[in-house]
This record gives sequence, structure tokens and C-alpha cells, in this order.
Amino acid sequence: MKVESRKRQFILEGKIKACFCEGCGKITDKVFVGEWMPSDKPKSDDLLIPAPVKKQKEGKNGVVNLPPAAENQYWIRCSECNQVHLLKEWQIQIDREVSPDELKHEECQLYSPHGIYAKGDALYHQTLDEVGVVREKQATGSGAFVIIVEFSKSGRKQLLENVQVNTPDGKNAESVTDIIKLKLRR
Repeated sequence: MKVESRKRQFILEGKIKACFCEGCGKITDKVFVGEWMPSDKPKSDDLLIPAPVKKQKEGKNGVVNLPPAAENQYWIRCSECNQVHLLKEWQIQIDREVSPDELKHEECQLYSPHGIYAKGDALYHQTLDEVGVVREKQATGSGAFVIIVEFSKSGRKQLLENVQVNTPDGKNAESVTDIIKLKLRR
């Protein structure tokens, strides 16, 4: 039984990002045409290729070592010039528009106002007991960052990100402006 990756599922559903086409030289939309399957016919039966004379080496316990399985490959058509290309899975960029309804809280990272998040990250908010996906990042007037998270039940909410904890004794406390100045210097 073959285990399907999430990327493979996106490709089979046709959720492929626009990318450069070598045929027409433009960045165009791509269309999934089909999956490439290796031939079951042994190479020795192919009349166009001369059969190499090689002895198969036996591994431990007398078992014949077979070559590794082929990497997933797909036939992808350019929507502009209609040329079809055979691409490996790693060469295809996908649209990873994850829906919060598809997520389970075990798959998500726990939200904390002290954390830093990127667009597309899956979060689990303990207080709301909901999963969500980071859709946007915005800077506030004070220099702090707000993330806009789309939750499955309560919709879009603004949450704080990268909140610094100030110690009451003031030894390790840095003001927000000092932190922003330090980040701008980098």
C-alpha cells in the first residue's frame, strides 16, 4: 500500500501554483494531466534498448537486491502553450491554502503571544479550544505585530505575536522601542 503525502494529494486535486514554462518562456498556470507510472515490462524485453549483460548480486540471505522505487512523477500541462512536461514531485509548487476545518489540534502548534508565526502556520488556541490558520501579519503603531488567524468556528481574530515579558526588577527588562531598534539595525 502506498502512503500518500499531502503534497501528492494537492497535485492530484490540481492545486498547482503558476510557474515558469520552458516551452513558452512565461510564468503560466499549470494543469495536472496524469501520473507517470513506471513500466512493468523488464528492460530485457524492450527491443529498442540493447540488453546489458550483468549478473545480479545477491544480498544477505540470498535475496536479490532490487533498485529503489521510482520517485513520484506527474504529467503537467502548460495552460498557455499546451505543452506537457514530466516533472518530479519536488519540482512542482503547490497552493497550500489550508482550511481550518481540515486541521486537528494534534497537527497544530500551540498558540502563545510570545511566539513568532508565519503566514500559513496552523495554530491551536487553548483558551478558545479551536484550531486556526495564520492568514496575515500586520505591524501595529507601537511596533508590535498582530497576526490575523482564521478559526474554524469563530472566524477571523487578531492575536498578538512576539510579546516581550518584562521582569519586575528591571534587570533584564528591555523596552519595546529598544527591541525594535535592535531588530532594525540587523
